[in-house]
Amino acid sequence: MGSLDLSVWIKATPAQVWRVYVDPSRVPDWQTGKPVVTRVEGAPGQVGSTYVSSRGRLSATTVVLSAESPSELVTRTDASFGLRLDVTSRLDEESGGTQLRIHARARWRPSLAPIARLAELAILNPREGRKELANLKSLVEQLHP
Repeated sequence: MGSLDLSVWIKATPAQVWRVYVDPSRVPDWQTGKPVVTRVEGAPGQVGSTYVSSRGRLSATTVVLSAESPSELVTRTDASFGLRLDVTSRLDEESGGTQLRIHARARWRPSLAPIARLAELAILNPREGRKELANLKSLVEQLHP
């Protein structure tokens, strides 16, 4: 099991960031790896809402476990090969904008222990995470100048 903590300051209100961040249709606009959202169920950012995304032949199902708009979102993603990724996101008003803090924790089936570390390096890659948050920041700031 591995974890990753990242944050980014975005020049927009927490509500403006929230609307983009929780919207599955926006995932391809800011996440790396060219994800394709293939199915969405429920309203974005609502408890129980779900979306399925794929990257090539790999797929993942993300469900909202807890949501306090526009300040906290907790999701669980079940992905290929038994990966489970739990993400807690906090959006706090700070310095005329929003500080988005993300804590991600990956879990694997015990039978995958030999390859889990390699997979964690790809999934919990700080450089990719920072790139995604920079993409999100740019998108939100373009939408809300």
